Amino acid sequence: MFKKLSLIALFFALASANLGVRPVFEEQITLDNFECYAQNGVSLVFTTAWDQYLGAIPTFADNYHRAKTAGIANYDAVINLNDTLLPEDICSQTVHALPSDFNGRVWISFYFDWSRAIGQRMNYLDSVVQTCQKHGLKMGIYSDVRTWTTVFGNPKATSGTVQSLPLFYENYNDDASFSDFSSASFGAWAAPTMKGFTGLTLGFCSTVLRVKSFF
Repeated sequence: MFKKLSLIALFFALASANLGVRPVFEEQITLDNFECYAQNGVSLVFTTAWDQYLGAIPTFADNYHRAKTAGIANYDAVINLNDTLLPEDICSQTVHALPSDFNGRVWISFYFDWSRAIGQRMNYLDSVVQTCQKHGLKMGIYSDVRTWTTVFGNPKATSGTVQSLPLFYENYNDDASFSDFSSASFGAWAAPTMKGFTGLTLGFCSTVLRVKSFF
């Protein structure tokens, strides 16, 4: 049986009815790990379904079903993107990675190494979003002000397509609230949907977390 969480981690789990986690070693998450997450206030898990360099992640579907068996209410997917491939290839491969009963959201995260001119990158992102939506996927944006500015050249860069999506932003200040959004915002979102508030965390239910999120 897993050790109890640290007092700080337990405080966050109890203080927020909406605690999400993203484990690092996704291929190693067991049913016991997911059950421990559920017992300690986690109501959302999100893991990578597709990666620019790895392609479709074969463990995603099994993890999704283990999490549901453990009582995790919500399970979302992440795709890690640059602009190397055609949007149709990205979206069709992502759909292939998802289980047929997947009903979560797909969050687009970004690598730094884009090859297109900065002025063309938002159009490419629009195309990825629209193509994935045609495949029936619910999309969202998952980023932070530094990454957004690096990839798109301007912290206020946006488009109508992108702006219509929910925002999951990161600001690792251990504050499980949106009170910092005015100083951590980018694009033109008036309000976020989710926040990553803590980065690398060791020993949470005997797993390593990439991020804890509040939503």
